[in-house]
Amino acid sequence: MSKTWEKLNPHDRIVAVHVDISNHKDFASLSGVTYVGDVKINDDIPTAGTNGRDVWYGTAFLMAQNRKQLRYLCLHEQGHKALQHCTLYKPLVTKYPRLSNMAMDHVVNNMLEEMDPTYSFIEPCAVVAPLCDKQYKGWSFVEVLQDLLKKAKKVGGKGGPEKGDVVGGDGGNGDQPFDEHVMGELTEEEAKVTGRQIDDAVRQGKILANKLAGKQSLGSPLDRATQKRDTNWREYLTEWVTALCEGDEYSRFAPPNKRLLPLGVVMPSHFSEATGELIVACDTSGSMSGIYPTVFGEIARIAENVKPDSVRIIWWDSAVCGEQVFKPHEYERIGHQLSPQGGGGTTPECVVQYIRDKKYQPEGVIWLTDGYLDGSNAVVDVPAIWGVVDNDSFTPPQGKAVRIYSN
Repeated sequence: MSKTWEKLNPHDRIVAVHVDISNHKDFASLSGVTYVGDVKINDDIPTAGTNGRDVWYGTAFLMAQNRKQLRYLCLHEQGHKALQHCTLYKPLVTKYPRLSNMAMDHVVNNMLEEMDPTYSFIEPCAVVAPLCDKQYKGWSFVEVLQDLLKKAKKVGGKGGPEKGDVVGGDGGNGDQPFDEHVMGELTEEEAKVTGRQIDDAVRQGKILANKLAGKQSLGSPLDRATQKRDTNWREYLTEWVTALCEGDEYSRFAPPNKRLLPLGVVMPSHFSEATGELIVACDTSGSMSGIYPTVFGEIARIAENVKPDSVRIIWWDSAVCGEQVFKPHEYERIGHQLSPQGGGGTTPECVVQYIRDKKYQPEGVIWLTDGYLDGSNAVVDVPAIWGVVDNDSFTPPQGKAVRIYSN
């Protein structure tokens, strides 16, 4: 450790490694994220941690790292922030807190070490060895969690892991995450604002990294990881429909559903009897047509597994223009038998009135729209979720918005 480094106090060491990151041709992609949220240094913190916005470091732990090790630690926390680990996966983390933390660490550390395999810029912390199983290189958080759940089941026996990781608990290897991931500390609005700030910071960081590297596109591990995060609409939609129709059956993961494994979605392989009707209210504006096969193909797969009594698709613009109804034996054909009707105007209130006039009683409503609407009071009397295509600024009048990207 250099004499200059030894003279720096904890705060100045953090500033120094932030500057180092900003000047590195690859890791500069995470430089913008370092400026989102606050940095807190405290004697009472054992190691380090993040809530997805702010980062904190234990004084003794920080001071025990050399410069390369502190870069690793700092980049590790920024990786959690960039992938929004502390805000996007609350249901899974609530069920499997320890395994989820381990999975997140494997993802971030493999990403960092893929970017610097020779440790020329970073170096793993010596005090607590970071989790970085090379078999998880390039895997998403959900894919790693799946594997840890499978290993925990083997260790724990027939029943598999239950809430709180009480069976197996460590994925079979006894390792521990070396930092803290605090879920739910940010309010929903704070998490939303932070998410937008981080997305902007990642884009700006990539521009800086491209400039430093003299390239137009790096294709870095961070690019791949954030792309996977952006397509998590499949996971959210699956979780929402399953919880809506099947209640506690969502907690069965032994064995996992093989149909959804390639999508990186941890889901049960069996359910109880069918429950109610699901309505999909689809905007027919011109910008939507290209996304229909992808989204309705996903809805078909979910319906095949969850088995609602029926799936009713309502096509609308300024008025309801038509509907299609599918029964369980037809679910696999939903994506191939679409008959969109309409195309002028986007007034979702017409769907609300239509449902009431027809006296439909669905279990829930999935709205699909580009979010450029003539009205904003589309509130139904049942749970709702909004799939919003290529529009990050849209705020739904009811329920959660999941972002769907056409490219």
